[in-house]
Amino acid sequence: MTLIALLLLATMTACTGKGGGEDAGTVDTGPKEQGTEEIKPVTLSFLSAWNGGGAGFPQDQENNPVAGQIREKTGVTLKLESITTSEVEKLNTIFASGTVPDIVNAPFWSTTGGEGQVIKKAAMEGQLLDLTPYLDKYPNIKRLVTTGIAKDFAEFDLNSPEFEGKTYLIPTETPDGTPESIHNWNYGLFARGDILKALNVKAEDIDTQEELVDLLIKIRDGGFKDIGGKPVIPAGTMWNGWDYGQFLAGWTDYTISDYREVDGKLIHWTQSKDHEARLLYMRKLLTEGLFDLEAFNNTSTTANEKLTTGKLAVFGAQPMLVDLQKTLYKTNPEMQYELLGPMKNKSGEIRTQVEKPGRSGFPVLFLSANIKDPDAALRYIDYVNSEEGRLLAYFGIEGMHYTMENGVPQWISDVKKQFDENPDLKRDAGLNYLPGRFIGAFSSEVTWPTPEDQKTEWQKLEESFSAKMPIKIIDKVSASYLAREWPKYQEYIDKTSSLNFDEEFKKAFFAGSDEEALNMLHSVQEKFRAAGVEEMAEFVAQKAAERDDVGF
Repeated sequence: MTLIALLLLATMTACTGKGGGEDAGTVDTGPKEQGTEEIKPVTLSFLSAWNGGGAGFPQDQENNPVAGQIREKTGVTLKLESITTSEVEKLNTIFASGTVPDIVNAPFWSTTGGEGQVIKKAAMEGQLLDLTPYLDKYPNIKRLVTTGIAKDFAEFDLNSPEFEGKTYLIPTETPDGTPESIHNWNYGLFARGDILKALNVKAEDIDTQEELVDLLIKIRDGGFKDIGGKPVIPAGTMWNGWDYGQFLAGWTDYTISDYREVDGKLIHWTQSKDHEARLLYMRKLLTEGLFDLEAFNNTSTTANEKLTTGKLAVFGAQPMLVDLQKTLYKTNPEMQYELLGPMKNKSGEIRTQVEKPGRSGFPVLFLSANIKDPDAALRYIDYVNSEEGRLLAYFGIEGMHYTMENGVPQWISDVKKQFDENPDLKRDAGLNYLPGRFIGAFSSEVTWPTPEDQKTEWQKLEESFSAKMPIKIIDKVSASYLAREWPKYQEYIDKTSSLNFDEEFKKAFFAGSDEEALNMLHSVQEKFRAAGVEEMAEFVAQKAAERDDVGF
């Protein structure tokens, strides 16, 4: 039976099932224990607060095979929503307007800035549901809030002391607690292979800032075209400038904190002299026509169009294989992007992903304080994080998509062939949106490693990048947390809450002159000094000297 026929059969089954509206009766969840209640069908709203986060949503949100199976088990139907704008902006909007969806997944990198600061404020204001009374009832969720999380991040951010022992957030995309399960995101610079070939340049030879500029000048002057016959842009990023930092790898170093040791003194990262060189380097790229002038304003749609037409000769981000394998790499395989370098950092070492034994910062789920049926939401999240739910999320339905062989799921060969040839079929079967936004404390790569003979060329390509940029694990407590003991810490946070160093830094890219740009940089650095950042760094240095487990 073809996959399309299987999907149609599943859709028909789902459509004639008992899921759907809130008044559709009850759900058959199998034999009930005496005294247990039948589950009523519930429809919940879900927001993926990630710019471009809707790319993995199936076309039929409610009646794809996986969604139908989850509805049979939990009674829950999700209405999916995503964004194509700033995550911070969207979070501020939903909290200010009181329109928080039932379930939200959003970035949570810390409680002191960006999205995490917005989420923490909302929790303190009573806009997030306190999950504490529910945890014992949902053991898989209870596992998510304790597994695969760096100890210091768990103590000071995930369970901020200001939460007073209450649990508001459910981590996702966290590892299972082992170093092997930490995901390698393969951040780097990627250059179109046909252009490198035409210039007789080996990708691995470009690993310094100077070599990168030389390459971009050759590309600018080389007359190269995209698949539509229009001139390429020498370098660019995905949406909103993500991740222009890959072009500044030469000024980075292995860090797990906001502090740097410079000439025997500890400084806060905002005060680094390196920012001057970084700023002038980016201005050189922009003023000499080497970098996309629209990079910092690109929407996800615009950025994807530039990527998938080969308009970007070099881009900085992850390998973007999900988008490229079904577009550019199909029509123009000669344009396949190659990893430059890897680029080297200040120490002359390969710039790579730095982690502590557990993850610090990750996507989180939270529920609206106004959700009418919190048990339905938690039942959904708990189920998809059970062993049965994870199998469903990653492999679909047994007998339709996979079979179990010696306790290990194996794709049905015809299904796998069609998924490999057309990833949209896998997405529309419901096999993309759950792993990325709902599941944590888990690694499919560790639990169900793909046999070598079943890996696609794209999996092998991704692994080849990981082999060149292995994860570096630093088993230390971040010095950033020592600052929270500083008596003036809250005063400092209040004074700097309206300062956005990165935004001011990016504005300086487009200043009228280098002198004006440097003045803009020095101005924002002075504002941090006026708030006390140097005194704070001295305090952190003193505290760090009192212990031997602190990392910078």
